[in-house]
Amino acid sequence: MTTDQRPPKNFVQQVLGQWPLASVLTGVTIGLVFVFLGHWRAGSSLIGASITAGGLLRLMPQQRVGLLAVRNRAVDCILLLGVGIGVMILAWWIPPSE
Repeated sequence: MTTDQRPPKNFVQQVLGQWPLASVLTGVTIGLVFVFLGHWRAGSSLIGASITAGGLLRLMPQQRVGLLAVRNRAVDCILLLGVGIGVMILAWWIPPSE
């Protein structure tokens, strides 16, 4: 007998339970739209901020984070925070073209 006595989730509950991953992917998608519209610095900053937010969201309990969890928590956090902060630094480090 399992220790989890909750009833199984239906399809809608399962989909809505993936909001951490959906929010990161939404931010990255909006950032890519900005980049394609010619606002590369704002778009890259939004992409970096979304990935960084994913690293912070990964600190939530395993049951709440859903598909955002790929490896163990420490590796996920270090990689997401490192890549996100790195993208934001590069976005602001590159001088604007004139």
